[in-house]
Amino acid sequence: MAGFGRPLTLDPNYSGQYDLLLDGKVRIEAKASRAVDASVEAPLYVKALSSDSAKPFWMNFQQIKPACCDVIVWIAVWRDVVRYWVLSSREIETHADYSKGQHRGNVGEGQLHVTHENISKFDSFQIPSNTLAEAIRAAYGRQQSAKKPG
Repeated sequence: MAGFGRPLTLDPNYSGQYDLLLDGKVRIEAKASRAVDASVEAPLYVKALSSDSAKPFWMNFQQIKPACCDVIVWIAVWRDVVRYWVLSSREIETHADYSKGQHRGNVGEGQLHVTHENISKFDSFQIPSNTLAEAIRAAYGRQQSAKKPG
């Protein structure tokens, strides 16, 4: 994909704090999770749901570090489809469903549980996979606008 690069070769200050770099400046953290049946105690491969399932589902995006990136890409996997959401780090950090402090003592790290009950709150951030780079650039623009005073 044009514009994407390995942070290690492009960012002299890189130390593993984010996953990807776009256009030599946009720091991206990528997180993935499976949609699983929330009502069953079983291995994940047994609990995996198809996107048209009526069962309640649960996904957990963990170890989100908004201060370490500009944009966060979520990848959600159902048995039959993969969906993508692109949010600025500020949009994550200020979202009502974002839980700061995933583990006791963690600073600047949290998690977000996405379920059948709250997934619609993220509809405006869902994108087709072929628009990923453009969506990341747009989220970066929102992030930069949020940082400007006034």
